[in-house]
Amino acid sequence: MPDVQPLVSDFVLKLKRRKVEGSHAVARQTAGLLRSVVSQHRMGSSANQAAALADAVRAVGEQLISANPIELAVGNIVRRVLHIIKEEDISSTAVGIEGLSVTVDSDDEYDSEHDDRPALSAAVLAAHARNALRAPSLQTLLEDIPVSPAISGTASSTGDSDGKSKSAGDKSSTRKLKHDVIAAIGDLIDEIDSCYEPISEQAVELIHQNEVILTLGRSRTVKEFLYAAKEKKRSFRVFVAEGAPRYQGHVLAKELVEKGVQTTVITDSAVFAMISRVNMVIIGAHAIMANGGVIAPVGMNMVALAAQRHAVPFVVVAGSHKLCPLYPHNPQVLLNELKSPSDLLDFGEFSDCMNFSTQDGSPLLNVANPTFDYVPPKLVSLFITDTGGHSPSYMYRLIAEYYSADDLVVRRKATS
Repeated sequence: MPDVQPLVSDFVLKLKRRKVEGSHAVARQTAGLLRSVVSQHRMGSSANQAAALADAVRAVGEQLISANPIELAVGNIVRRVLHIIKEEDISSTAVGIEGLSVTVDSDDEYDSEHDDRPALSAAVLAAHARNALRAPSLQTLLEDIPVSPAISGTASSTGDSDGKSKSAGDKSSTRKLKHDVIAAIGDLIDEIDSCYEPISEQAVELIHQNEVILTLGRSRTVKEFLYAAKEKKRSFRVFVAEGAPRYQGHVLAKELVEKGVQTTVITDSAVFAMISRVNMVIIGAHAIMANGGVIAPVGMNMVALAAQRHAVPFVVVAGSHKLCPLYPHNPQVLLNELKSPSDLLDFGEFSDCMNFSTQDGSPLLNVANPTFDYVPPKLVSLFITDTGGHSPSYMYRLIAEYYSADDLVVRRKATS
């Protein structure tokens, strides 16, 4: 992939230097890059073209994930693309088997009533296609399809001319697989770009008249959600915790006021004092884990505990690109990272406290500036995604629709 490698290297450098911020931007650019990787990949003459294409995506995915492990959206998109490749390969295999059966039957001059050969149903064909792509197991043995004399007889009666047509057919199916994968990744990019609309459409059902809503930090998904409720003539008030030390809440408060939303800015430490006046907490997320837990901006666990203490619903709004198939205890998951101490302290003012005069050579003053909090699923009331509203206990089933179980660890398979 000589044309793609400069793009990969450039994006890896951006991820390492944190030049791309926000799960939406990261997911969008990752999907675009992987679409270029698939587009430029040369489909060789190997038997399993889908596996070769998946290996190319894994090779790039490994570099992207290791460049910024804390940005889980990168791994999410890589796994989504791997799942797309498998789904498209299964689909093309099922269509190919069905087409073979139709071709054989069309040569028969007799009506199907006089044919003693067993027919291959669509379900059996799909099961055969799935079995061709996974390792033998008890389930695959139970799903095994009967051998059709029509197929075996046809295979034995064909000559060299069929070999040429089979080769041409393989090339055609290879091109179709690549084209279908590229189109599916394009649909994924459209899904990422348009995730705000289906989420915002649910705002009217959730936000009622004269309610008081609390949020923390600055989330575009939350902002669009509140905008949609305002456009539907809902009258409500928003408490915005400032989100120290970066004070993103100040920016969100200004944006809400510009849209005519009654807004009150409070300090992060005042959340427990103000939560009794709140009807609902609505927050964004950095990532949603497979167990229903949430990685969110620092301070969010305190807000969730306050909401639970006062029986206030705690609602998380997020696009499906933030659904992560991993669990918090997985070794490849980094729940946090430390930002620069300069967000908290002025080095000039505190320079006297940072000398190395102690006996062990360590400074007298240390600064910890974590980025994220982990909110366990028991503190979450509801998830609002672009596919609808879901309870925390349902998230693992929703996530299973987007990812394959054997792609949880993105690693190239060893070649012998």
